Amino acid sequence: MVARKLRRVVSFLSHCKEVVHSMAALTDEDLVARCKSELPRNTRSYEILVQRHMNRVYSQIYQLVSNKEEAEDITQEVFVKVYHGLHKFEQQASFSSWLYRITANTTIDALDKIKRRPKTIRPGNNRNGSEHDEDNDPLASQATPIAGPEESVMRAELRECIRNVLQKLDRDQARLLVMRDLNDVSYDEIAKALQASLSAVKMRIHRARLAFQEAFNQLCGRYLNFTVPSRLSPKEKAR
Repeated sequence: MVARKLRRVVSFLSHCKEVVHSMAALTDEDLVARCKSELPRNTRSYEILVQRHMNRVYSQIYQLVSNKEEAEDITQEVFVKVYHGLHKFEQQASFSSWLYRITANTTIDALDKIKRRPKTIRPGNNRNGSEHDEDNDPLASQATPIAGPEESVMRAELRECIRNVLQKLDRDQARLLVMRDLNDVSYDEIAKALQASLSAVKMRIHRARLAFQEAFNQLCGRYLNFTVPSRLSPKEKAR
């Protein structure tokens, strides 16, 4: 009797493992279709989507806010919006493009709120109260193997200046730069996500980069001799 029950348990666990593996092999589009038919009673497909994209969304948000708690809160807000918006998602663009559009909008909103807060200095943090984490620092790859105190301060100040530049830009320009140069969303996917023509999107991104360069020169001119992270560079990159 015990052996029979044990075989049933093993068989059930094996079946569950096969189901999990088969669902993990589904495309984003397949999972979205399942979410539309299964939510809210069954959240498994949604959970797989979250697991699949969580790290990248968090990483991109952290690169802009430079604070773990802020990044975690914004990431959670992004996926709450995804949960409530999936039934309206018409899949004219890929799920990832739609997701990173939500990420860009939510992060820019958060940056606006952060900008309006009184700045405080906490022990062990940089001047704007954010935590420094080399593993998530978008400027870390530009640093020397052993960064000195002055270089670390310079990188932190440059990150703050870049955030100020993005906040100074028109919202649409900031969103386009975050999607294209930070999240590496293709021009085609951005055009689909925004329901705009490819030529219009390229022109808008070009203008956004020019605006970024002008604002960067004004606000961050003292850092012009310091390497700017390539994904936030205002210059058009050959693709």
